[in-house]
Amino acid sequence: MTDRERVLRTFAGEPVDHICWQPRLEHWFRYREKTGTLSERHAGMGLFDVYDELGCSVRYAGRPLVFEYEKCALRVEGDEHGRVMFYETPIGTLTEVLRYGEEGTSAHRSKFPVESLEDIPVMEYFLADERVRFDMAQFEAVEARLGDRGVCQFYFPRSPLMRLIIQYMGFEDTIYFLHDHPERAEEFMQHIERCDDQLFEVLCESPTRIINFGDNIDAWLTPPPLFERYLMPIYERRCEQLHAAGKFTHIHMDGALKPLLPYLAKLPQHGIEAPTPLPQGDVELEELCDAMGDKIMLDGVPCVHFLPNFPLAELEECVEKLLELQAPRLIIGISDEISPPGDIERVRHVAEMVARRGA
Repeated sequence: MTDRERVLRTFAGEPVDHICWQPRLEHWFRYREKTGTLSERHAGMGLFDVYDELGCSVRYAGRPLVFEYEKCALRVEGDEHGRVMFYETPIGTLTEVLRYGEEGTSAHRSKFPVESLEDIPVMEYFLADERVRFDMAQFEAVEARLGDRGVCQFYFPRSPLMRLIIQYMGFEDTIYFLHDHPERAEEFMQHIERCDDQLFEVLCESPTRIINFGDNIDAWLTPPPLFERYLMPIYERRCEQLHAAGKFTHIHMDGALKPLLPYLAKLPQHGIEAPTPLPQGDVELEELCDAMGDKIMLDGVPCVHFLPNFPLAELEECVEKLLELQAPRLIIGISDEISPPGDIERVRHVAEMVARRGA
């Protein structure tokens, strides 16, 4: 089978010849390429060449969604230190600042666009003006580039609460907002959800087979009361739409998970991406697999096992245990990604282990 077939058959609950090994190498590759620290074997190779040489499947290769505006504009200015986004509307402009780190291959928000109650109507106006278009030409280009390495899948804008926490306000201000102005907070999130209706119509009509709720769930940011009140209803509504349109779905949950274990099997998504067991996460691999029920796990091997100072035997033990506990409901990968100092030859080693293990 090809990796494309393995991925689609895993989501469909059909047998595969062996579990698909799908680590994400993008950040590792960009950093190593920019710093000139690729191995002699990989020097001069493109990213997909490295995937092929290591015997890995590719998960992400592009997002064929285009966001357009009639009365507003998203203007971007940047240099080697970062970039500034200007959310320009007829009723005001908001600014967001991202600062680069690690040789410009990663970034963090140093200023969120919504800093006061007065900023919320501006963001609401901006979102109401936004229209989403599916770029068929880009989709076909991604599929052609992937070939048999994988399936075109992608993230889309986060759920309303997670957008407040990660993109619009930051965690601390979001929590104060929910506490001090609960009605306005819920009104804002409901507005975001209404504006997303058109996005989900586009997703349902698209030829995309697999879609990721890229919410980056961490139980310390969304403990059970918030998760149950503000996230589960969104997931249930949107998955009902997407599944009726024939889409497979998964959700990115790469933080602390122990307080949320009772919810994992109840999630409407078909799979969970990047759940991270000990020694990096906060749950034993056994309790994580048990809590997931019949969900597909994407990833599951903590990225610390790929650091040179971690014993190779611990990586091997983790992979063997994961295959034993979770296969065939498994697309094995690194939770969350291999980091720049990671030993890339361990990626090859896992590919060989998985292929030897077979079905």
